Amino acid sequence: MAADRLNEYWDIYNRDLQITGRRQRREALQSGEYHLVVDAFIFNEHGQVLLQQRSSNKIHFPGYWDCSVGGSAVAGESIEAAMNREIAEELGLIIPVTAADNFLIVPHTRWIEAWFAFQTTESVTHLALQHEELQRVAFFDQDAAQRHLHQVGFNPYTVEMQRAWSHLLEHAQ
Repeated sequence: MAADRLNEYWDIYNRDLQITGRRQRREALQSGEYHLVVDAFIFNEHGQVLLQQRSSNKIHFPGYWDCSVGGSAVAGESIEAAMNREIAEELGLIIPVTAADNFLIVPHTRWIEAWFAFQTTESVTHLALQHEELQRVAFFDQDAAQRHLHQVGFNPYTVEMQRAWSHLLEHAQ
């Protein structure tokens, strides 16, 4: 059974992040329509980054290593609320999410991706994983993380990971 919830509703956006409608995930988007995706890299106090290995039941890229957490915003959610929900759902982690944590918004062909950066002192043993979405998580130094993220056909997010770390460093002062 696929881990993706095809019956959930998404707000549909134009390229300027203005809501133009609502649709079920299973329905195709037209040209100029986008759904919102939120993603994050979470670092520990040693500068290591948390990666998740996607569930083998995911429709796209099953078993691949991915950013720390991410997913689609559901209808009615703000960018921050969607990020907060994804962190809590996938990792069982409560991190206050603010607009200042968002360091990048990038439009793609059919989605607009909002990237966040966080730091935690929690170890992986204290996380409550949502196993229908992901198999496991681990902290990696950034070089090892880049090697894990380079997989055939999958965006390695190396630029986003570096920008997330830079964002944390800039805002730590």
